[in-house]
Amino acid sequence: MLPVAVSVALPVALLSAGAAFTVRAVEVSAEGTVWVLERASDGAQASLRFAGDVAAGASMVAGTAVSVAVVGAGWVLHSAGKALAIVPSAHGRSLIYNEQVTR
Repeated sequence: MLPVAVSVALPVALLSAGAAFTVRAVEVSAEGTVWVLERASDGAQASLRFAGDVAAGASMVAGTAVSVAVVGAGWVLHSAGKALAIVPSAHGRSLIYNEQVTR
């Protein structure tokens, strides 16, 4: 399962198809993980916040090159052919649903 960004501090225009970013910082806390990305073309920065330890499976370190692919429900961040996370669009957020099932 891909981590889903719960908070995105960037203009949507930064996430265009084929955009190249470099990870500038990874901050982990009890509330979650924050990735700070810098766009290669102009140095514009963005931050993505993931809740809890959801992003723990996507081992991210400063200096990692990240690219963007556009999908119907948002944007997929990938590196070295591996999907790292999804940033949902407004439509994608409306499709996310989580309910605990009990018997």
